[in-house]
Amino acid sequence: MSVPVLLLDATWRIDRVIGVNHACSLLVSSEAIAASAEIAHVMHSPSITVEIPSVIARITVVNKRRERTPGCNARRVRQRDDHVCQFVIDGRPCDAPGDSVDHLVPSSHGGENTWLNLVASCKAHNNTKADRSLDQMADRFGWRLRREPFPPSYAQMQVASIRRCDPAWEPFLVA
Repeated sequence: MSVPVLLLDATWRIDRVIGVNHACSLLVSSEAIAASAEIAHVMHSPSITVEIPSVIARITVVNKRRERTPGCNARRVRQRDDHVCQFVIDGRPCDAPGDSVDHLVPSSHGGENTWLNLVASCKAHNNTKADRSLDQMADRFGWRLRREPFPPSYAQMQVASIRRCDPAWEPFLVA
């Protein structure tokens, strides 16, 4: 089934989005409990009926992997930056989609593929900037960023990846 359910960890932080089948198995095996009153789906078997809430929370230990910073790649950089070009030229933010990723310090000048050196960029600004650093573009043409790049948490990446969400998820997404 394609009905999404928000799964929280044991400390009620976002773990990930799962399907109702997985949510049902966690609830039936008593590995999770309901965290919202809204029902996403009802599943029936010959012996039981299970109401699957929109949000469930694990009651078992927290996944330690989720406490580390996720690996950096182009898809995740675009997600972190909400698929919006991060460049501001002459005080005007770019309104084009951030469909490519730009190195603030170019690879050819020793720039690495890290959260602090990569930002989402439109193709036009990525091509215009070319092999220059952001500092060079700022000095010559007044370029700056909408916001400083940062290493996101797993929870921030999960929230960034959610395009359409159930209204019952809202209190958990802002936390």
